[in-house]
Order: sequence, then structure tokens, then C-alpha cells
Amino acid sequence: MFLKKTALTSILALLLAACSSNAPVPDEPASSEAPQYRSAGLDNEAAQSSPEDAQPESAGSISAVGPVASVNGEEIGAEEFNAQVAMLQAQAQLPPELLQQMSSQIIENLIDQRLVNQAIEQSGVEPSQEEIDARLQEYREEFEASALEMYGEEIDFDEYIAQAGISPEEIRESVYQAVAIEKILMADGLELPDEEEAQTFYNENPEAFTRGEEVRARHILVRVDSENPEDWEAARQEAQELHARVTGGDDFADVARENSDDGSAQAGGDLGSFGRGRMVPEFEEAAFALQVDEISEPVRSDFGWHIIQVTERSDEEVMTFDSVKDQLTRELRNQALQESLGTYVAQLREEAEIETYPENIQ
Repeated sequence: MFLKKTALTSILALLLAACSSNAPVPDEPASSEAPQYRSAGLDNEAAQSSPEDAQPESAGSISAVGPVASVNGEEIGAEEFNAQVAMLQAQAQLPPELLQQMSSQIIENLIDQRLVNQAIEQSGVEPSQEEIDARLQEYREEFEASALEMYGEEIDFDEYIAQAGISPEEIRESVYQAVAIEKILMADGLELPDEEEAQTFYNENPEAFTRGEEVRARHILVRVDSENPEDWEAARQEAQELHARVTGGDDFADVARENSDDGSAQAGGDLGSFGRGRMVPEFEEAAFALQVDEISEPVRSDFGWHIIQVTERSDEEVMTFDSVKDQLTRELRNQALQESLGTYVAQLREEAEIETYPENIQ
């Protein structure tokens, strides 16, 4: 859904900017849906890990041994470039070969950030602490509300940015830059969308405001990493025993934590909310056939045997304009700002004296 995606991606982009100076990531963050696990999701390679699980590679990395660029006489030093490399390794665990291919893009993004910083300094624009506090609170509330809607649990904004390795000072500096550049663009003639334009967007994109049927489910997996029929039968019998326990009164979450062969075990088997098309077919068919609190018989998929319990259901729903107009207007304004910023940075580049030193990267 449009609002879910844009709310979190806007905030996540801000967080990345705070710690990475807009350094590139290889793919868009998976920011619009519930967490998926290898035992149920369609993307078998997308095993989830927490931020603290990600460890930077220490061997074979690229690094700068001198300035990587000069922007209007200001050098972008090796330490800035190396900080971006370290961030990318820590967050995405990228191999050295890919980092080498991305090195020129890292430099270009550092140049853009420096150009923006120079423009803010030259403009004389200085957002007040009150403006920074208000904008930061807006981001915080929007992030937490969107996370609650998406994942069904509260995610504290400040704890999230701390886990991402971003200090309070860094996030405030990022918000300062966002407010300052907005003021510059507005003074340069940018007109931001209003409620009337939001209404037009809403009318022309009804599918973006339709929430499809969803269920929230948890499961217990008896994994089978074999093609031997005897192994599958042994796993089925184990699944039947676990099924008897959870239908006989044992707490489902406790049994999942103790016995499930899946990354969701630590969360009591909880997979969050998901719509159709998100899970492997056998799992999806069984989950959407269940009523709330109902527990399935063992279901076979390519991963093994699943015992599934649906904990929540929601029917398809069309959101009214009144319920989304404030957030939609903000998101359309954000999009307009991003487009205007892209044009503005391109203009700054044309007028700037820029040199790059890729030979200083080893």
C-alpha cells in the first residue's frame, strides 16, 4: 500500500543519510511488508537478520589512502570514504568485488553531500532548534505508527536508530540539513503539493489505498533437508507429536521457541502479517483457510512440515481520503522535495569545480 511504503522508506532514507552521507546501497530496503523467513517466504535467500547480527568484513576490503575528491577546493578525505565502506560492509556485508565496482558511486554521493552542505552554508539558512525538534518528532511519530501498522508491534524510533549505529547528534544533523535544504528550495520557487493535489492523487490511484486481505500467523517448522522418503516420514511424525501438544493445551509460542527449525522461533513462530502472494503456495493456502486461533494439521512444503496458527485476520479495506489525507499530503510533498533536490544538486554540479582521485582507492 502506498502509505505504508512511503512512510517507512522516507524515514529509512533519512536514517541512511544520517550515517552514510547518502552512500548507495545495492537494493532498495525491504521496507513495506512484514518480515519474511526462509521457511515460509517466496524468496528463499532472504533470511532475516537483526542489525546487531551484521558484522563488517575485515579482510579484502577496499580503502582510500588519500583524498578521493575535491569540491570547490574542499577535499573529501580518505576517512570519509572509508567510513562509507565500513558502513556498507556492516549493513549489507558486501563482498570486496562489489565494493570495488561501487567505489565511484560512493565518491559521487559524497560529492553530492558536500555540495549540499556548501550550499546550506552559503545560503545563511539556519533552522532553529524548535524547527529541528518539531521535524524530528514528526519523523518519530510517523515511523512508529507505520511500523506498528506493518509489523503489528511497537518499534521505538530512538532504539532503532541506535541499533543502526546512528548517534542522536548524527540524526539531528541530518534533520537540520533536511529542513535547511527545504527552506532553500522553497525560496527558489518550489511549490509543494496541497490537499487538493492529494485528493487528485487519491482519486487517480485507488489501488494504492486498498489494503488486501491479510492474515497474521505463526508456525512451527520441522525442517527436512533431504529427499529421502524415510526422513520426510520421520519429520511428519515429529510434526504430528508437536501438533498434538499445541492442540492439547501447550502454549503454541513456547513450543515454537523450543522446537521450530526456523528463524521465527525466537519470536514464538510469529511471521507478522502478510497478504496473498507472499508465502510459498502450500503455506499460503493453509494459512488463508484458517480462522483466528485455529491450528492447521502439519502442512508440507519444500522446507519441511509446518504447523500453522492464524492469530489475526483482516478483510480487504479501502481507506477513505479523510483517513489518509494528512499523511498523503506529506508524502507527496516529500516526493516533490526529492525531485526538486535532484534538479538543484545537478545545477550545483554544473557550477562547481570538481575533481576525483580514484587512484587513491586500493
